[in-house]
Amino acid sequence: MSKLAIIANPNAHRNRNWPLASQALRKAAPGAAVYETRTEAELKEAARKLSREEPRVIAIAGGDGTVTHTVTMLGETFHGKVPPLALLGGGAYDSLAALGGRGAAEDRLKRLSEAVATESPLRTTERDTLRVRPEGGAVRCGFRFGVGLPVRFVEEVYRSGRAGLWTSSRVLVRAVASSLSLGPFARRLFDPLDLRVSVDGEEWPRLPIYGVVISSVAEAGLRLRPFRRATEQPGAFQILGLTAGPRAFVLEVPRLLFGRPARRDRLLDAVAETVELRSPRPFGHFLDGEIFPPARKVEVSLGPRLTLVKA
Repeated sequence: MSKLAIIANPNAHRNRNWPLASQALRKAAPGAAVYETRTEAELKEAARKLSREEPRVIAIAGGDGTVTHTVTMLGETFHGKVPPLALLGGGAYDSLAALGGRGAAEDRLKRLSEAVATESPLRTTERDTLRVRPEGGAVRCGFRFGVGLPVRFVEEVYRSGRAGLWTSSRVLVRAVASSLSLGPFARRLFDPLDLRVSVDGEEWPRLPIYGVVISSVAEAGLRLRPFRRATEQPGAFQILGLTAGPRAFVLEVPRLLFGRPARRDRLLDAVAETVELRSPRPFGHFLDGEIFPPARKVEVSLGPRLTLVKA
């Protein structure tokens, strides 16, 4: 039985564009069990095998969407008691890969393999996950959830056909410029939601809401750290409600960039354990960058608390 197992998604952006990705992973971690999971059925079978083998560490080679699907499946299979995870990245955006350390995926995997083989102490950190339950849809676990403005931003990135850090940065710059001039792009991004938000059973005041983001990790990609309170309290997550229009929101970007508190007349901010979002019109949501079908109600609560390995 291998003490290190790797779940690799060949459909992830980097793995798909580099035919030698799987070979490089095997070379970096000789002897590790590698499970290539192209479909949900393959992922489910891999999770079942891992639950019997109980490796010391499971590494995930894939983008943010791969992490979401893998964490969801492992949480179900291991009944919430998931072995330590190492996030290697491999997608177009990889905003969650920073939770697994620095450097190329193969370099991190090699260090991890050596530490596991020699039974050396591992650098770990614990993070809560979000459990997202849309009305009429499947339950999924992840780290960052959003509706409204963040969904439209992600849709714009994907619409370009070249998702990634540089594309996301260009869309952000375009959004800032359009917001300052109140251009059509900003008006499309800031289409207000007819949304009721209940946080731990208490409903937010009826204010114009342009977007809601919930996170259990501080990082947001693009070097932004708006979720400075996400890890403030174990067993809770941070929720932000955007109530500022385009020009006012642009003034908050520098604060978000440096992880500073936003003005209360521009962002609603809370630490919570449960959130319920309701609307008379179906609304879409994203979880770790993947957009899911619209629903009229979505409940967000705490998922499994995970141990993440930094290599």
